[in-house]
Amino acid sequence: MRTMPAMLGFQRDGLCVVAAGLVVGAVLLPAERVQVRPTLAEASMAREVTLDGTGSWTVSDGILSLVTAGKPAGPIRRPSALAIVASPDLADVTLDVDVRSTAALPAVTPRRDALLVVGYQSPTKFYYVHLSAARDEVHNGIFLVNDADRKRIDSRSDVTPLVDQAWHHARLVRVIATGRIEVYVDDRPEPIMVATDSTLTWGRIGVGSFDDTAEFRRVVVEGTTR
Repeated sequence: MRTMPAMLGFQRDGLCVVAAGLVVGAVLLPAERVQVRPTLAEASMAREVTLDGTGSWTVSDGILSLVTAGKPAGPIRRPSALAIVASPDLADVTLDVDVRSTAALPAVTPRRDALLVVGYQSPTKFYYVHLSAARDEVHNGIFLVNDADRKRIDSRSDVTPLVDQAWHHARLVRVIATGRIEVYVDDRPEPIMVATDSTLTWGRIGVGSFDDTAEFRRVVVEGTTR
């Protein structure tokens, strides 16, 4: 029986999904790699993302907007508003997304933020990348939420990407074998943040904010199913 690699494109619950697998005769073996591109259309928002926390979200013209900031609450300190992309649980994963802070400029809101989420297993288990206009112990870094208050796991970053209200391209790369998380912004060839942690080895991808407003577009998730 002939076996050959295959790339399949299909729709899954309103998402554009591409899966890599093996075709054995006429049987497709379980895919190991997937690509998810949310359409970010109003009619499919409920199928494409799961909302976690408070705040108000809208979708229009391919832009996912957190229009009302959430308010952190609950027994642990964690971000207040997340939108988790509908996908299988992923191990190795890459997220590409355009992000824009819509909070008041740094002169008014110096600690404005937008988040990238990886390894999301539950509302109390995930990693998040905090992109900000400020640099201190709890801003502009990579954090772990593991049934306890968020914990910083990176070394301090000297690059603060959200100093304006322009669109910025962000890329997050997670490698499970090493536990390494890298974050790239715009055209910088080197990551602006790096962390190594193996507490959570799978999960879903998302975006959000700790307590500000922000917008996201052109979301592309590529990863290996666990």
